[in-house]
Amino acid sequence: MIDIDLSQPAVAVLKPEGALSAADFDALRAAIDGHINRTDIVPNLVIDASHLPHWDSLAALEKHLKFVRDHHRVVKKVAIVGDSPILSVVPAFVDHFVGAKVRRFPTDKMAKAKEWANAVDDDPGRFDVIDGLPRDVVALKAVGIITAQDYRDTLVPLVEAKLKEHDKLKFLIVLGEEYATYAADAAWDDTRFGIAHWGDFSRIALVTDIGWITSATKLFAPLMGAEVAVFPVAELEEAKSWIRR
Repeated sequence: MIDIDLSQPAVAVLKPEGALSAADFDALRAAIDGHINRTDIVPNLVIDASHLPHWDSLAALEKHLKFVRDHHRVVKKVAIVGDSPILSVVPAFVDHFVGAKVRRFPTDKMAKAKEWANAVDDDPGRFDVIDGLPRDVVALKAVGIITAQDYRDTLVPLVEAKLKEHDKLKFLIVLGEEYATYAADAAWDDTRFGIAHWGDFSRIALVTDIGWITSATKLFAPLMGAEVAVFPVAELEEAKSWIRR
């Protein structure tokens, strides 16, 4: 089934669960098209993917693809909300095939996803520099939706400037309450940044309460060329003390 919440004129919140049938997508089409006809507003979509659904038949898959084909050029934004690692590749993949802007948000950022879907613009975020740490420390707080532009404008120039003064750097990054998500292009730039500066960091401190990011960081930490530690947001001061060592 697909629970459909159209209480906000500019946003449709969809919660698919279990085995989705062709009838479920017929009902979705009727609800969205009916809303457009009544209000003359094409709603942006917020999809609650906390429980990954599946199609119960090829007919259901065909109905799903037809819905996407008929609506992807009129719907401007799609927010996918969920913590499954599978969802991290969805925006980068579908951006090549649909006209809508697709963003992925963690489960606990549902409010941020709705806020973004309601906003007129893409509402990108930024990196804020955290002051008060030694000069060999790159310390940043992520705010809003981090895009590739934030890497180009803030992170990369900051790291390159500090590398002119120090052979090795330390990195502290905070993904707290103000952080929303990484855009697909930022995720790619993050990978390229990590490869380009593989041996330039001696310590990396991640400060976040986001479970899947914490788990993924701990999983890949042994493969990194730096000592890595993860701290909850409440222990930011402990993270700062650790990164100073």
